[in-house]
Order: sequence, then C-alpha cells, then structure tokens
Amino acid sequence: MNPLVSIVVPVYNVEKYLKKCIDSLIDQTYQNIEILLVDDGSTDSSGKICDDYAKRYSFVYSFHKANSGLGFTRNYGLERINGEYVTFVDSDDYLGKDAIKRLVAGLDGKSIDTVIGGYSKVKDNGDVLYTREYTESIFRSENVYKKLFISMLGSSPNKHDSIRPSVWNVIYSKKIIEENKLHFVSERELISEDIVWDSDYYKYAKSAKIINSTEYYYRSNPTSLTKKYQPDRFQKNIYFFEYMVDKLNLARLGRLYTDAKFRLAKNLFINVRVSLIQLKHLDFKEKLKQIDQICNDETLISVIDNYPVNKLHIKQRIFIYLIKYKLSLILAILIKIYLI
Repeated sequence: MNPLVSIVVPVYNVEKYLKKCIDSLIDQTYQNIEILLVDDGSTDSSGKICDDYAKRYSFVYSFHKANSGLGFTRNYGLERINGEYVTFVDSDDYLGKDAIKRLVAGLDGKSIDTVIGGYSKVKDNGDVLYTREYTESIFRSENVYKKLFISMLGSSPNKHDSIRPSVWNVIYSKKIIEENKLHFVSERELISEDIVWDSDYYKYAKSAKIINSTEYYYRSNPTSLTKKYQPDRFQKNIYFFEYMVDKLNLARLGRLYTDAKFRLAKNLFINVRVSLIQLKHLDFKEKLKQIDQICNDETLISVIDNYPVNKLHIKQRIFIYLIKYKLSLILAILIKIYLI
C-alpha cells in the first residue's frame, strides 16, 4: 500500500504565489497525501486562501498561529502530521506533477528511509534560470552522516561538490523524527536552520537515496530574507559557523573533521560575500566602516589563516586575500561596481 505523505507548507504573506503553490500540490500524480497549510500570522489574504482550499478539499488542512518564523512554523506542522513520511514546500515555490511520486519511488518499498531530489530555480514568470540535478546514489549506515551530510556543509576547497541542505524536495521518515524528538531551531537564532536540522536528522537515518528529479521549482524571490539588507547578517554567519564547528566536534568525525570544517569554512566565505554585497546601498563612509569591521573580525581571520586558500579558484582567492590584508577600500569599490 502506498504510504501517506504529509506535505507541510509554512505560509507568511505570500498571497501573490500561494495559489500556484497549493494547486501544484493538489495536482500531484501521487494521491495519498495530506497538505498542512500553516499560516504564520499573515497580514495579507494568505490565511483566507488557506481556509478556502481547506473547505474545498478534504485532504487539505488550514492552521493559524501567531508569527514565530519559518523554523517554528515547520515544527507546528510536524506536530500535526499523520503520514509515515513528511516533506516541506515553501509557499512561494511549486512542484511538478510527479514530484512526490518520484520521492516515494525512491524509498524502494521502504528499504530507504530518506530521499533527496534536486531542483529547478525559476524566475517570477516561471522561466527556468538553472537546474540542479544530482547523480543518483545511495548511502547506508555511517556513510549517511559521514559522506552525505558532510557534503551538505559546503563544497571542498577545489571543487563544487556540495548537496544543497534545504529541507524541501526531501522526504523524511516520521518514525526517525518522532523517536529522536527532532525539531527545527529558529532561523532568527541560527541563520541556516536547515543545516542544523540536517545535522540532527542524518545522525539517525540508516539509509538515504539521492534521485535525479528536478521537479521542485524554487522561486528566485527578490523580497526573500536572503536578499534583504540585514545589519547583523555577518555576525549571524560568524555565530552560526562557530555553533556548527562545536557540533562537528561532538560528532567525533575523526579524520573527516578537517574536510567537514573546510566545507563549512567555504560556505562561510560565500555568506561573507553576500553580507558584503548587501552593503552596496549604504553611503560610502558607512559601507567602509562595516567592511573594516568584517575584515578585522578575529574569527574570520582565523578561519582564513587555517584554510588552504591556494586551492580555491582565482576569483575566490582574490576575494579572500582582500579580506585577509584588510583592503577595505578596494572591497568597497568592487561592491559599488558589482565585481565581487
């Protein structure tokens, strides 16, 4: 018998995109599903849209709660699922018709407990910007954590070999979640709550399969949290890096620890670049001040000093050296003309 799959959709002020998202879930070729729409205190018509769909479809449920952010809204949904498996869909994204069917097929008759797919990144009008299609592979026992999860921390110094750590287009075992009392942290506390979830979940997963599906359509949304200027973004990235290093220490990875830390560091460099780019709209004096603070951050400089920078591609090396040697003025100019 086909297992029941719960689809948890956190909803917050997405009236422009929400109907397309929900319609794509209702139209799935895999029909043994339940859809949990969790309205996180929306101030637009999103909550009403959720209610309207719940009235029309017996397998769609609408919930409303006070605003608490994405991570806690996913937890709210998790506490109310009935399925053997659960997946998450962001409310401004949408699925191809066979997305859930392909994830369930990857379970191989329940011999696999977790299945991960790729995705297609799309513009607001639906045009595909690019697809991320993974090579099909299976991980078992300790390799689920030591190979699969570690690849979610970021790429190795001289490669682009990471697996995106997002929890969408992944089907998870409810049994693993409940037995180990797993939950999401708040993204308001830890800037990448998905990686924290993965670091906890894959410790307990006994098997995982990557499939080559790209039927998750991830919308490039210019108003998303990752695109908005956040004055504390850099410090949040530093705090997150330190938090994850502590987690990796506790995981007793042995010789894999260095590789894991390098991957985490490379991801930090990417996030530092994003933090710098977000300064471009500030006046030059304030921009220079904040760049100076970033270049003088002791944690960041220590990470750079202990990283094999010479293995990076030339553009990445130049960027890291500009920070290391505190060339703030050059960085400010490059930000202004969009060259980093």
